[in-house]
Amino acid sequence: MILTCQSVNFSECSGEAINFVLDKCQQENFLSACEKMQEIGECLILNTCNRLEFYFYARENFDVLQFIADTVGSEWAECAQNFEGIEAARHLFRVAAGLESQIIGENEIFAQLKAAYSFALDCGTIKTAFHHLFHSAFRVAKAVRSQTDISSGALSIAGAAIAMAQINCEIEKAKVFVVGSGANAELLVKHLAKRKVKDVTVVARNHCSAMRLIGKTSGKFMEIDGLAENILQADVVFTATSSKSPLIREEMIKERSRPLVLIDVCVPPNVDAGENANVKYFNIESLNEIIETNNNKRKNEIPKAQAIVNQHLTGISEWLENKHAVTMVD
Repeated sequence: MILTCQSVNFSECSGEAINFVLDKCQQENFLSACEKMQEIGECLILNTCNRLEFYFYARENFDVLQFIADTVGSEWAECAQNFEGIEAARHLFRVAAGLESQIIGENEIFAQLKAAYSFALDCGTIKTAFHHLFHSAFRVAKAVRSQTDISSGALSIAGAAIAMAQINCEIEKAKVFVVGSGANAELLVKHLAKRKVKDVTVVARNHCSAMRLIGKTSGKFMEIDGLAENILQADVVFTATSSKSPLIREEMIKERSRPLVLIDVCVPPNVDAGENANVKYFNIESLNEIIETNNNKRKNEIPKAQAIVNQHLTGISEWLENKHAVTMVD
């Protein structure tokens, strides 16, 4: 028996492969087909928005690629990478650690990998070999995230906006306005809720959209027409609309006598702040500087993360050799 991984990174693909996705029903059918094959000992599918991977523990002479093509199609195969043995384990550990992600060190892949493991376990295609292998990968992921800074620092506009606010005020105690009800506004509200910011007001034209953002949080709604009259009540204002002209103008904040943080995540800008010593204004360029700095910091952590991967691979290499020897004897 040999460990293999067929991996497709959609960001490196073109044509039909980009749109190749297996829904849960298709994954369940595939794993069910695997369970019936004597040549396949164990199997797992990892399918995210950026990658599709098939992990097998199967007989050495078994044509894994052909089996996948016959079962679910072959559109993905043109840009697939094949890993075997210790290299398959290395790839798995790097995926779990966030080293293969488009955003280095992102945490979502760890949760996705655990979900894929649980799904395969429920389908009956996880046994002793993959139990050991994937729990080793989970330990690698935890070690990399606890012993390095590879997951620290915001790399999204919304995350950078929150980080900028935290630098310039005690955001947890602040009165916060989020102007807008689109995707960026939604991300901002989610970040604020995660940080337990309680005094959040969504300022928008569309009441239904605003209430959808507020959801189960303690947030409030304000009509966009009330912004000019009420903006001086806020400590922090995030602007995230599709307006082609500024919604916040200099005359609205010129009488500000205490600190106000304005963070504009829009292109074109939603703010014309003018000059006021009490107003700190940050635009998309300021946020991109934070993102670039954080990304460089994460890149600097890659050697530390790779060292942890290599450390855990030593034990896996011996384990794979022992498994192979037992299989040969059998």
